Amino acid sequence: MTLKPTIEFVNHASVLVQHDGIGVLSDPWFFGSVFHQGWSLLHETPDEEVRDLLKRTTHIWLSHEHPDHFSPPFFMKFRDEILAQGIVILFQTTDDGRVTEFLRGKGFSVREIPEAETLALAPDFKLQIYKSDLYDSALLMEVAGQKIFNLNDCPLHEQKDLDDFVARYGTCDLLLTQFSYAAWKGGRDRADWRRRAAGSKLTVMKKQIAALQPKVCLPFASFVYFSNTLNAYMNDEVNSPQKVLAAFEREKTPLLFMKPAEVQELTALKPDQQSVAWWQERFEAVSELPLTEFEEHFEVADLRRSYQLYQQRIFRQNSKSIMWLANKLLPLKPFGVTHVRLLDQQKTVRIEMLGDLQESSEFPDVEMHSASLDFLFKNDFGLDTLFVNGCFEEAFEDGFSRFAKCFAVGNLNAMGLSVRFSLLFRLEVIRLLLQKMKTVRNNMHGSAKNRGD
Repeated sequence: MTLKPTIEFVNHASVLVQHDGIGVLSDPWFFGSVFHQGWSLLHETPDEEVRDLLKRTTHIWLSHEHPDHFSPPFFMKFRDEILAQGIVILFQTTDDGRVTEFLRGKGFSVREIPEAETLALAPDFKLQIYKSDLYDSALLMEVAGQKIFNLNDCPLHEQKDLDDFVARYGTCDLLLTQFSYAAWKGGRDRADWRRRAAGSKLTVMKKQIAALQPKVCLPFASFVYFSNTLNAYMNDEVNSPQKVLAAFEREKTPLLFMKPAEVQELTALKPDQQSVAWWQERFEAVSELPLTEFEEHFEVADLRRSYQLYQQRIFRQNSKSIMWLANKLLPLKPFGVTHVRLLDQQKTVRIEMLGDLQESSEFPDVEMHSASLDFLFKNDFGLDTLFVNGCFEEAFEDGFSRFAKCFAVGNLNAMGLSVRFSLLFRLEVIRLLLQKMKTVRNNMHGSAKNRGD
């Protein structure tokens, strides 16, 4: 039994908090590439270290379904150890229950936690779930009187949202939050957009710290690199530990970068320059790390077959009539037509959500490898994966917006929602989707303006 509460940094967004016989491990992704060969870890955790870690773990908390937080290969590889230890998986209550169903189907013990519920794992170890955006969640822990807010990827950055959060949950002793951009900031010549995105992450950190008033902030959930030949250029402006520390040089709240397997007492957290140097060395050597590339190619005929199966799946879950009306009546013109240039074949295809897929000679909206388009057709979360891995380029102004509006229905279905009349009563979902598209469009236009285009 741990006498004093401790936190151990493991990797990326994964930490182990221990006290009172309880060990809560967050978001274990320790090996392999994710987001369809788009991201890799700056450092992978050896298997023997994982097995030792699981001996000290009683619960595993998953923040959301993204594969750098919920890693099915991890659960399959270490299934026997997790079951033997009697480890319970903690996850937010969702509309579709897909993650819970998957894990239970593999024999794991899962406990879903409603947002308003306080779960006491031990007399001096309590936690709550805060649900954010479309699918993210944060873990709020109170351990031996220490309040820990693990925000991971939650987009908690608007002042009103922060004020509401503080009014509901108060302030904290330790804040864990993301410190660099983690999605497409595209265009090889749009480094200005990536610089703005990196700067924006630091601004968000400062706003979170000002509102939540932690005694210490632990930057994490950004120890990755874009690891595909099509997206590796986006590593050029990511925030390294030194960049982050330089931006916070005049701030009062200390920043705590921890290296893998580093353990500290929660009541005596202290920054260690050796840990900063350990990570900085890996950020600076990113150009030497291996890159993946798509090996499988899909001809237009193959893509047409995949698209037909995609449509069958979409129209089983959604009303084709409502989608048609939305396309005709709404100013946004969702579920319309988009053109995609296949980089590996130098061909362009025309895709009509309510029609078919055909080869075309028209100018494309976006460019990507045929493997990326096939992946999108075969997975409801395909658009989300593509946006995060950034293995595509916008070829024409507002091209990505047109492309996204065509396929956003898959994202809704992946969240357990359908395009039916009842969706009109989920205005918060519609608002969030529109806001995401607007943000991307504004960033793209800002980059073009800065280039003088």
